[in-house]
This record gives sequence, structure tokens and C-alpha cells, in this order.
Amino acid sequence: MSYFDEDAREMLEVYLLETRQLTEQLNNCLMEAEKNNRFAEEDIHGIFRVMHTIKSSSAMMGLTQLSALAHKLEDIFAYYREEIGTIENPEQEIFDLMFLVSDHITAEMERMEAEEYVPSDIKRIEKQAEEYWEQFCCDEQKKEQIVEPQQEDPQKCDYFDGKSGTIVNVIFEQGCRLENVRAFMLIRQIRGLCSDLETYPPDLEHSSESSAFIGEEGLYICFTSDQKTEVLELMEKGLFVNRVILIADEEEPEESTEELIPQESQTKKQQETRETEFLDVKAEKLDKMQNLSCEMVIQMLVLEEALRKNGLEDIREGTARQINLLISEMERTVMEMRMRPVNRIVPKLRRILRDICRDEGKEAELVINCGDIEADKSIVECCSEALMHLIRNAVDHGIESGQVRQDLGKEKKGKIVFQVESTVGELLLTLSDDGCGLDEEKILNKARERELLVKPEAEYTSQEIYELILKPGFTTNETVNAYSGRGVGLDVVNNIMEEIGGHLYIESQAGVGSKFTMVAPLTLSTIESACFRVGAYHFSVPARYVFNFMEYEEKQKQIRQIDGHSYVLYDGKMVPLINLRKVCGLEEEVPEHSIVIYVRGTRREGCLVADAMQEQKRIVVRPLPTLLGSSFRKATGISGCSIMGDGNICAALDLETVIGNFEKEGAHEF
Repeated sequence: MSYFDEDAREMLEVYLLETRQLTEQLNNCLMEAEKNNRFAEEDIHGIFRVMHTIKSSSAMMGLTQLSALAHKLEDIFAYYREEIGTIENPEQEIFDLMFLVSDHITAEMERMEAEEYVPSDIKRIEKQAEEYWEQFCCDEQKKEQIVEPQQEDPQKCDYFDGKSGTIVNVIFEQGCRLENVRAFMLIRQIRGLCSDLETYPPDLEHSSESSAFIGEEGLYICFTSDQKTEVLELMEKGLFVNRVILIADEEEPEESTEELIPQESQTKKQQETRETEFLDVKAEKLDKMQNLSCEMVIQMLVLEEALRKNGLEDIREGTARQINLLISEMERTVMEMRMRPVNRIVPKLRRILRDICRDEGKEAELVINCGDIEADKSIVECCSEALMHLIRNAVDHGIESGQVRQDLGKEKKGKIVFQVESTVGELLLTLSDDGCGLDEEKILNKARERELLVKPEAEYTSQEIYELILKPGFTTNETVNAYSGRGVGLDVVNNIMEEIGGHLYIESQAGVGSKFTMVAPLTLSTIESACFRVGAYHFSVPARYVFNFMEYEEKQKQIRQIDGHSYVLYDGKMVPLINLRKVCGLEEEVPEHSIVIYVRGTRREGCLVADAMQEQKRIVVRPLPTLLGSSFRKATGISGCSIMGDGNICAALDLETVIGNFEKEGAHEF
């Protein structure tokens, strides 16, 4: 049986969405205050507001323990707000307490959607909050004053047809959104104390028009109750309630008064309110829209191929082309809806850095250079997880202790720089530190112990040595702590990049620091691709990587053999020449009229030899089956596949891997 009743479960999604946003705001306030070693007035007001909202919304959801804890923290910051205004050199206890509460709320939210959810015991946190209150606030505590509802002269209210009772107008805070949901939750909270209760608008739960009315005029409530004071107090404390205006008392008949809001003012306010409207949309719906748009692209390819085969070129160039343009516009709109700013992950990175530095007794600052770059929400989420591991790795393995850094002539506080750039279709995220750098000798020793070396040590380049630390379970730490020692950090980062079609690059210099660069696609929807054929096989590469193509015969005289590998002279330099027929296991002799395609990826460039170039088109690249594993991608350079209009399967090539394999050991068969 679920912990939440039916009504509360219906509201759970809204509660989780808002509480996640509130905990993010809380963490931002705390991080800024701890960095500046002071709570500014806006910090205190912000934290008070967050705890007040969590208190009210948790109470409505029946989360009494969490509500009581938030109430205690609200009292603490209410004291600071009313008595002090700002806090200079605050005690570390308040930061530890508030971060502990933030972590607890976040952990609880992760569990709430489960059917078997039961609230965790929070007595330990409650005790810490009570001890802080008694130590720092209790001696100055003032008696809580009950705020009486604001009362205006009796005004006319025609919404209840002259019905007797207490009539109030509840005004919600400007910009709180979902006003009808706020009103529904408020009514649900007070209904049990009323013998009779009516509202205007009457339909609060399902009517979007109700939300617009409440946002402009407020919620009107007519009720009778022998606990009127308690009802009014609950209204005052309601979530996002700005004020409660008493219009008529149950002991007095309703009187005719002037209109509450002049028509001109009302119209002006309505225009201002509706200037920009927002809708809360489930992420699952966006995912579904993206999948549907991708399926439409696939079916359009099938339709175009059918029209071509049946000689209906006029329809293909006319109606079908217009439909294709509409699909492209819809796809672009869906993609824009899914875009999220990368800098949203910065607060989480700051928090992780703060925690690990405290635990390991180190000092480090995070320097941010993100700009306003956006990427698909799934890409941002994946990169966020990868960056958390890189932050931990930077502090645990890279940044030295303060004393060691000073002995080396460095600043006592380490520096970690997070930089984001975007190129055409790609996202580049770089995390660099000014720590000790990677110890190549230590890495080789560990690799030798674990029998990971596949050639003599002297033949390993620095880049190949760095890639050893990406192996599953590889670690140079002798002991296991809360952040490292099990060899899963960088392996996870590498796997994340492979899953989204990206790459991880490592640069390091002993004593100077390390730099990790993640290259990821901006979106995972359709890709504008250049398609070509090799025998019976079809391949594609992103069109942004293709810079030129030419006939094979033209370049044949410029081909050279170096250490058993083929290279071709292009633009004054020798670049790898990769015969895809050899890679496919076909006869190596290149047919007449073959083509050479010059491609340049993020870090590597080369020329691919294919039988024929096909058209450039938008295709949907699906990931490879999990059964094949990452080893298949590394060995073949195939990162995904697509279904073409004629039913053929087209393999998507990862150029960095294909050219990298050639450079390491020459082209080899699938």
C-alpha cells in the first residue's frame, strides 16, 4: 500500500518538481554564502522562503516529519531575518546542518515515487537543528505572533449568490504558476475544518481557465466553521499565499460595494500577466515527441524511395518535399524544446568539490567558463554525471594538500577550471586542474601488475599510457576511500561518452596538472549525414566531418606506403588512406571510379576509399545493441546504425575510432 493517499499521489509529480527546484536554490544560496563567509540579506530571505515553501508543501503531502524539520529551519532563518538582517562570519555548524538537510531531502525525493516508500527517520537531523536553535537562537527568541488576515472594508462578492458565511479572497504570490493546483491543495487542507465550503472558481483541479482567473483576481472562498480562526491561520500559512483579504464575516450579511479591480487596471494586468506563458511538460512526453519525429523521418525516407522507384519524381519534388520541410521544422522545434543550458550543472559540481575538499582536507576553487551554451537535456544529464567523477578524480589524484603545494611553490588553494565550448554539432567540455599530473611510470607499474600491457613498455606513447587508466577497475590508489580506490571513476566517464557517441581525451604534464576533454554531440536526434557504399555495405558519417571527395584515380599517384600503411598527399600533408574494402573483408583491389573522401574529426583526419558516394540526408542513427558491447565499437569503428528508405542497414562510422585504429595497427577486418 502506498504511503500517499490518492489525492496526494496525484500531486506528487508537482511536489517533486518544485522541491527539486527549491533544493537547487538552497544549495546555490549556501554555496555562495560559504564562499563569501557571510549570509547576505538576500541569502537569508531566499533560504527562509525555501524552507517555508517546503514546510507547507510537505505538510499538504502528509510528510509531517519533513514539514516539522523545515519549520524548525524556517524559524532559525526567521530569527536571522528579523533580528540581524545579515550574518558575518557564520558558524560552520549552520552550513553543515543545511547541507545535511538538503542531502536528506534530495535522497527522500529519489525514493518517493516507489510504491513501498516510507519516510526515513530524521531524528538525528532534528536533534542537530534543535541543538543549533538552542545554542545560537533561543536566547533571543521572541514569541511567535499570529498574523491576522488583512481585512478590508466589506466588499461586494456576487460569486456566491448572497450566501451567508465568511468570505475571503486569497491572493497568491505573483509568478507562482499552477494557481489552480495551489488553490486545490489549500482547499484540501482546510476542508475538514469547515461545515460548508464553496469556492470561485468552482472547478479548481481540472480547469485551466481557473488558473488564469486566480492568477489575476485571486481565489474566493465562502465557508462556515466553528474553528474560523484555525481556518484563517491555515490559509495565511498556505503554500505561495501572499495575503488573505477578509471580505465578509459570517455574522454580517453581504453588502454591496464597489468593484474590487477597476476594469482598465484589470485589463492592463491581464496583458502583463499573459505576456509570457509557460507550461510544465513531463520529460517523458518530450522523449516521446522526439521518438515520433525520428520515426517520421524514417518513414519519409521510405516514401521518397518508393516515389523514386515508381517514377513519381514530380510528387517527390513537390508534395513530398513540402512534407519533408514541415517534418524538419517540427523536428527542430522538438529539439529546441529539449535544449538545456549546460551551466545548470555548475551548482552540483561546486557542491561536490566543496564536500570532497572538506573530507580530504584540501583546498580548491572551481573556475567556470560556460557562457550560454545549450545541449539536449539527455546530453547535459550524462555529462553532469561524468563531470562529477572527473571532479572527484581531480581532487583525490591531482590536487595536492596545501602544505605540499606551498613547498612546490604553488598557491595553497588548487584550481580546477571547467570550460564549455560548442562547434558545429558538438559540445566540448574541458576539466583541467593544476595538480601533480599523471605519473606515467606509476601507471605502467600498475598495468604490469594487472597484466594489461599488450606490447613492450618502451613502445607505449604517453597517450596510450593515459588510456590505461580508463580500463575497468584500474586505480593507482593503494587504499580505498569514499571517492576512489575501486577503479570505477574514469571507466564510468569513458563508458558514458561511448554511450552518447562521444570521446574522452586526456592530456597531462607531471607537476603541472591534467586536462580531460569530453567531446559529445549536441543532440541525439537525427544527424545530417553523408552516405556512401562499399560493396554491398552502406556507411554514413556526419556531414560536418566531410570536407571534400574526389576520384580515386586522381589521387593514385600521390599514395605512399609508410611502415606498411597507406598514406595520401592532401593539401600539402600526408594523411592516412583507409581502404574500406579491406576493413569490410572484401577484395582489396579498388574498383574503377572509386572515390576518396577527405574527413576531419575532432582530433584526427584522413581519407576513406569507398566504391560510390550516395546522397547527403538526415538520418536517424540508433545505438548498437548492448549485446555487442563497447569492444565491438572500438574494434570496428561502427557506433550505430540506420534504416534507409530502401530497407538497407547503414552503419554509422566513428571517425576518431576508425582513424585511430589505422594509426595504431593498420586497418583490420570487422
